[in-house]
Amino acid sequence: TTSDESSFCSVEFQSREKKHERRECGTKCFPITSPGTRTRTNTNINSANKHISDAKAQFHRLSAALENAGVSSRMDFDNCKECDNPNNTIHPNETSPTSALNSSDEHVPPAFCTTHQSAVMNQSIFCNETTVLTTASNPCEIQMHKPSHTFVVCADSQIGMTSQNKEWETELNYCREAISKMNQLSPKPAFVCVCGDLIDMEYTFFANETTGLTKEQCDKIQDDQNAAFKEVWSTLDDDIPLVCLCGNHDIGNVPTRTSIEKFKSAFGDEYLAFWSNGSYNIVMNNVLFSEPSGAMDMFEEHLTWLEERLEYGVSHQANHIFVFGHHPWFLYNDDEVEEDLKGVIPFPEEWGSRDGAGFPERYFGIRKKYRDMALSLFKKYGVSACFSGHFHQNVVSKSSFGMDMIITGPLSLVFDSDNKPESYEENVRGIRIVEVTKGHFSHRFETL
Repeated sequence: TTSDESSFCSVEFQSREKKHERRECGTKCFPITSPGTRTRTNTNINSANKHISDAKAQFHRLSAALENAGVSSRMDFDNCKECDNPNNTIHPNETSPTSALNSSDEHVPPAFCTTHQSAVMNQSIFCNETTVLTTASNPCEIQMHKPSHTFVVCADSQIGMTSQNKEWETELNYCREAISKMNQLSPKPAFVCVCGDLIDMEYTFFANETTGLTKEQCDKIQDDQNAAFKEVWSTLDDDIPLVCLCGNHDIGNVPTRTSIEKFKSAFGDEYLAFWSNGSYNIVMNNVLFSEPSGAMDMFEEHLTWLEERLEYGVSHQANHIFVFGHHPWFLYNDDEVEEDLKGVIPFPEEWGSRDGAGFPERYFGIRKKYRDMALSLFKKYGVSACFSGHFHQNVVSKSSFGMDMIITGPLSLVFDSDNKPESYEENVRGIRIVEVTKGHFSHRFETL
C-alpha cells in the first residue's frame, strides 16, 4: 500500500473491481524503492496509454528473441480472451487495477499488476491470465517456482502505547530491533506483514475529559505517529516488500468510512490480495468484522470481495491460501462465545497502578455472528491458516475443520491472560517466520 509521500507495500494488489479480474495474474513482489522515491503513482491517462503501446512493441521484440533463443512460452498479449478492454488501455474515470503501483522500474505501465525481468534482453515481460512464461528464471508468482519461501508476520507496533502517547521512541526502538533481525534473514523473506495497530493514537480512545485532548489534537498526534512509523520502517531492506494492514487503533473500535479513508490516505487500500510463489495471500480489514455497525455497507462489500478472492485462489490452484487480519477470528476454539472468555488481562505496569483493573478477554475476540460468516468461507475454500495480532501475546489454536489460527505477540507492550492455556511459545516481543513448501507450512516465533 502507499501514501501520498511514502510507499510501504510494494506487493502489487488485486483490484476489488470485477472488471479488472483479468489482470489478477501472478503478482510479483517488487523491491521497495529508495526512501526518496517512495511516492504514489499518480496515473496520467495519456502517459499510461503510451507506456502500454511501448510495452506491446517491446513485448513483440522480446517474443521474437525468445523464439530465436529456442525458449518455449505461451503468450497472447493482444488477444486476452478474458479482457473487457482487449487493448489494455486506461480510459478517463477508470481506476487502474494497481492504483498504488510503485515499481523500481520507471517504465512499468500502470495498467499492469506485474513485471518479470527477461534474462534474454533484460526487458520486462507483462503477465496476464493467458500469459505463462515457462523459463525458470522468469517465473510468475501465481506458480510455485521454487521449493519453498518464507515470509514474516509481526503485529501491534502500536507506537506511543507505553507512555499513552506522550512519547513513542520506546516502540520505535522495538521496531528497529525487529527490522534489524528481518534484514539479516537468509534467505530474504518474500514479504513482511504487520498485522495492524501500527500506531496507538486514534481519537475515539483518547479525546475525552480524562486526557484533556481534543479530536484535533489526537488527529495531529496520529499523523505524527504515522510519519514516524514510515520513517523507521523505510529502513527495511529494499528487497523485502512490506504489507501494512489496519487495526482498531488505526481506525477505531467502531470503524467508519471517515476513519477508514483516513487510514487509506496514509497507507493505501485497507484490504488486498496477492500471489507469492504459488500461494495466495488475502489481507483483510477485519476490524469491520469485529464491529461493522459504523460502516455496514463497507462490511458487506468486504465480505463479498472476500468470497470472490477465495474462489479465485482455489480456481487457480493455490498451494496455500493464507489470510491476514488484525483481530483473531477466535482465541482458543472456533465455537467459543463471549461467556467462554472469562479471563482478564491486567493493565500493564507501565500505565501505573489501576487497582487490579484490566481488559476482559472477550474484548479481543470477534463475535460469533460475524466470525461464522468468515469461517464458513474459510472452511469452504480450504484456507490453510489465519494470522493476526491484537491479543498482544502468542496463541496458536486450530479450528474444528483444521485451519490454524496463529496469533502473534507484539512489537510493543506484552499482555498475559490469566485464562490462556499453557503455550509452547513464551509471551515476549518478537517476529514470526513462516516457511512454506508444497502442501505444508511451518512457523516459529523469534524473540527480539
